[in-house]
Amino acid sequence: MYRMLLSLFYALFIFSVYSTEAGAANDTLKGNDTRNSSRILFLTAMEQELTPLLKSNIVKKGKRLFPDLTIYEGKLGHHPLSVGLLGIGKVNAAYATTQYILATRPDVIILFGSAGGLHELKHGALFAAAQTWTYDYGALNASGFEHWAPGSLPIGKNQPPVKRVVDSNIRSAVSSKYPKIEWVTIASGDTFINNTALSQRLASEGADLVDMESAVVEELAARFKIPSLVLRVVSDAANDDAHSDFSASLDQVSEHATPVVISIIHTVADKIPATKL
Repeated sequence: MYRMLLSLFYALFIFSVYSTEAGAANDTLKGNDTRNSSRILFLTAMEQELTPLLKSNIVKKGKRLFPDLTIYEGKLGHHPLSVGLLGIGKVNAAYATTQYILATRPDVIILFGSAGGLHELKHGALFAAAQTWTYDYGALNASGFEHWAPGSLPIGKNQPPVKRVVDSNIRSAVSSKYPKIEWVTIASGDTFINNTALSQRLASEGADLVDMESAVVEELAARFKIPSLVLRVVSDAANDDAHSDFSASLDQVSEHATPVVISIIHTVADKIPATKL
């Protein structure tokens, strides 16, 4: 009799635990996440852009993410923070961003790094992306290069690039607390622009900054339906002297911008509800 009662009690206990876990799992699948903290995924392309954040002691030692990436975990206030290094260029950005998203299931993605500034933008100034687009996908015709939307077949009637626009809630939150932050258009491509004529052409097409990853990260965030923000600090003017200016200033401008970037990340995380896993 005693054994029977014990077995019955054990069975009821297991059923209770299973029901609780199953209910939580179903709520998560339905999007009814009850967390009160938003998980942040913070990305940079280069070690020099990442190092100042690691020195801030916000994140702990990194762990290996199979097969060849490292992810750093920490907290910003009460928000879980995951930090990942992308590598340079669109291929690395697409591969690494996808891996980090699948590993962390973030509520918001923030990309930070350096960029070439057009329109004589101030060296070392921090900017936020109002919109991003890819400038080097398209068709090379006898009349010149024609921009197309990445992924479309660049033949026939032109399909111009789609510019990804920042989440309105994020823009509102950042603008309210940091009214001096300027919102710009970023053009991304697999080219380090060290050419005044090319930078002037991109400026005439509406670009304010040029880099090699932003449009890809924004595109992936949109496809995963995750709100995102791009922050870029000007390291050079994308002109004939860009290579020397970039090399001389990258460490300094990245370190100088990091405290403001950390504060902005916290502001954004407070604004974005935790609805994803």
